[in-house]
This record gives sequence, structure tokens and C-alpha cells, in this order.
Amino acid sequence: MEALYRCEELNFGLKLPNLGIILVTLIAIFGGYLKLKFSSFLQNKKLPPGSLGSPLVGETISFMKALKQDKPGEWIQKHVDKYRLVFKTSLMGSEAVVVTGQAGNKFMFSGSDNGIAGNQVVTVANILGKRSMFEVSGHRHKLVRGAILSFLKPESLQRLVGEMDLLVKQQIFQELLDKESVQAKY
Repeated sequence: MEALYRCEELNFGLKLPNLGIILVTLIAIFGGYLKLKFSSFLQNKKLPPGSLGSPLVGETISFMKALKQDKPGEWIQKHVDKYRLVFKTSLMGSEAVVVTGQAGNKFMFSGSDNGIAGNQVVTVANILGKRSMFEVSGHRHKLVRGAILSFLKPESLQRLVGEMDLLVKQQIFQELLDKESVQAKY
């Protein structure tokens, strides 16, 4: 009886690794099939030059290193020098097309329904929000852009700076009202 129990233990121990190997093999085959299917689909589209980096990670690690060293501009400039003003890359798990330069910015922020609004990298959309200037298009984009531009006019800024100056002075005088002496350090 004891020999039979040991034999069953041995068979069960062999089944789990085999099942895992079979499962991993099936997933790899299915993943390869999907990659082939979609890569042929993407080859028919005209994409800008660039590198998608390694699978899943893309160029995220090099981009994060540049951010940590406070040199994202150099990272972008390196790509612009290599691929031109418009290039493809893969950042934070999403494939993206990066548009740089004055003409690219004008095209992106024109507010026309050029099919780009709403197609930001998912993480950027999550950070900025669904109603940011980068996510809305058409009439809503014009409203948001108009509000921002009216806020940034020199007359508006002068008025706001004057109001802030008045508030700061009032707060300082209120804090110093009952004090006999004040030490100022710089």
C-alpha cells in the first residue's frame, strides 16, 4: 500500500511541471501568432521612422534615466537627430508617435479634428485628465484654448499680479500688527 501511495505522489509531482511547460508553450505560440498577425497589419501603414525598443518595456528605461538626470530634452534631441522631427517610440507600455518642432506643435494644438486628439499615451491621458487641452478637440478645444489665452494676456497677468501683491501686503501687515520688532533675514 505504501509503494502505491509513493507512486501516486511521484505521478502528481511530474504532472504539474509538465502542465506548466505546456501552458507556457501555448501562450508563446498564441503570442507569436498575434505578433505576426498585427505586424503584417502595421507594415501596411506608413509609420514614421524610429525604434520601439525591446518588447513590453520599449524605450521606457532610457527615457526614465533621462528624466532622472533631468535631461529629457537631450533624449528627444538624440532621437530627432537620428530619426527627424517625427518619430515612433514605445513608452510606458504604449506605442507612440512623437511630434516635435514648431510645425508639429501647431498641427497638434490647432484644435482641428485631425484624428490625434484622444489618442495620447494612456498614462499621459490619465495624468492630465480626460478634459485637458490635449484630449479635447473641435469646439471644446477652442473654448479651452481661448480661456487659457485670455488668462495669459499681459493685461490679465498685470491685474492678477496686482491682486496678489495687495493680498500679500495685507497678510504681512496683519501678521506684524502686534509685534514691536521684526527680524528680517535673507
